[in-house]
Order: sequence, then C-alpha cells, then structure tokens
Amino acid sequence: MKKRMFGIVLVTMLCLCSGLLFSAGQKQVQDADRPLTVAMVTNQSGLGDQSLNDNTHAGLLKAEKELGVVKKVVESREQSQYVPNLSALADEKCDLVIGVGFMIKDAVAEAAELYPNVNFALVDGEVDLPNVACLLFKEEQGAFLVGVIAAKMTKTNIVGFVGGMSSPSTNKFEVGYRAGVRAVDPDIKVLISYTGTFADPAKGQEQAIPQYAQGADIIFHAAGMTGLGVINAAKSLDKYVIGIDIDQNYLAPDHVITSAIKRVDAAVYSEVKKLVDGTFTGGFQVYGIKEGGMDYADSTSKHCPPEVIAVVESVKARIASGEFTPPATYEELAAFSTLRL
Repeated sequence: MKKRMFGIVLVTMLCLCSGLLFSAGQKQVQDADRPLTVAMVTNQSGLGDQSLNDNTHAGLLKAEKELGVVKKVVESREQSQYVPNLSALADEKCDLVIGVGFMIKDAVAEAAELYPNVNFALVDGEVDLPNVACLLFKEEQGAFLVGVIAAKMTKTNIVGFVGGMSSPSTNKFEVGYRAGVRAVDPDIKVLISYTGTFADPAKGQEQAIPQYAQGADIIFHAAGMTGLGVINAAKSLDKYVIGIDIDQNYLAPDHVITSAIKRVDAAVYSEVKKLVDGTFTGGFQVYGIKEGGMDYADSTSKHCPPEVIAVVESVKARIASGEFTPPATYEELAAFSTLRL
C-alpha cells in the first residue's frame, strides 16, 4: 500500500514538474515572439511641429511598417513632464525609449540611470551612459549648403537667420549658414535673431518681419515650430524663406526656396533596426553629409537655376570627401577664410 501511494505521489510530482517546465517554455516562446515596443517622448513642441518631433516620428512609422515594432508616442507640454514620461515608458518595459531634443537631455540621463536595463536614445544631446545611444548631427554641413544657396539667390545682398533657443545644434545651423554665405560673397550682410523658443510661431513671425523690413529677401529659420511663423511672414510679404529638418516647400511652395535637411528619421530607423537585429548599443552616433544625415532639399530645383544647383552639388561632394570642413563653432567661423565659390 505504501509503495502504491509513493508511486502515485511520484507520478503526480513528475506531472506537475512537467507542467511547470511546459509553462515556462511556453512563456519563453511567447516572450520571444512578442513584438518589440519603441516609444518616443516629444519635446514641448509636440507632434505637428513640421520639424524635429515629426521627423523622429517618421522614423518610427517606417520602423513600425517595415520592422514590425509597436510604436508609442508620449507628448510633453512642459519640462517637468520629461522624467515622469520617460520613467512611465521604462516601467511599461518598452524595449527602446527615445527622447527628442537637447532640452530633454538631463531627463534622459536621469531616467537611464534609474533604469540601467532599459535602452534609451537621445536626439540632439550627449549622455555618456552605456544604455543611451546619442543621435548627433553635423548641422553646420547642411546649413553651409543652404547658405551658399541664399548667397547665390539674394537680390538685395542681405539675408537673415532666425533661430529658436540658443543651443549647440541651433548655433551650428547659424554658423554653417553664415559660412556658406561668406564663401560666396563676404560682403553679403547676414541679420541674426533668436526667439528663445521652439514652440511659438507668433514669435517667429515677429522676428522675421523686421529682418525683411531691413532688406533681407531670404531668411533661414532654425526654430522648429516657431519657424512656421517665419514661413508665414515670407508668404505675407512675398519673400523667400529656407526651411529646416524636412523639405518644407509644401508649406509654402512659392516661398520656401530650399530646406536644410536633417535625417533624424533615418537615424531613428537605424537605431530601431539595430534593436531588432540585437546589435543596439549605447554611444555617440554622428551623422553628416557623408553618412546621409545632412543635405539640402530636392525641391530646391523649383526655384534655383541649374548653375546654382551645380555649385551646391560640388560643395556637397567636397564636404562628403573630407576635402573641406565647414566651421561648426563661433571660434571656427571667426577663423574661416572665404572660398569664393
């Protein structure tokens, strides 16, 4: 009787263990089959800025379609929301959390330290942590190209620049643009103003109108959503404007003469693909013309004659080959000698 009871208990235990092993194995298969989740936390401009946030989102949309990841977007309306938004996504076990813009840098650093096992990416900022991939751009290269275009196309020998907040990336746009203008003609005057915000189109318009009144016939904006106000000013005054990040010609086809293209979408897609392939790592990823990260808009040929396009293409090739390096800082700009393109 005792032997029989022992046999029954033994069989029961074996069945239970087998069941547990089957469940664990089934869970492992389910986890392996679970689609990866990639989330982005916007800066204060949010989606619809026709600039950095929308560009990042475009990269996620492509990854969702082509790589099968699950996409999440959390919009931040003030800086105090950055850390809670990043932390909430980390708590949800997102496989990659992307912070957009230099203003979110400190929040990404804080969240990445709190969640060392979560992958993060940061657009336009530097955080030196092993679980953070920093997507950086040589903005001065794309800005140099549109500076050449502005100098070749101006009729008044006065052009303008309207920035959002003063930041490393915005300053590089300014410096590269001024250098591009100078390379064509050092006597062309460049008017400079900053709005102090990336999220207020009205302030962009307020800064642009006086520049046009002073004789500028082309203004390059590097101001995110604020730059939409610069475009509105160009439309209302029948002037030219240079867009940012994406080809913004569609916003004002008769007035956006070109755009400085910043391929945040491609950089984001590349990082998501690394995640899917199992090769994602932290560190700095720098994108310039050579890497396909900076360019000028395809729509430029609508307003610029072939001889101008030929000059820009030549300069672009020289930058890509390393033959020429545009200045990226105010100090480098001060020492920059004219190329006479």
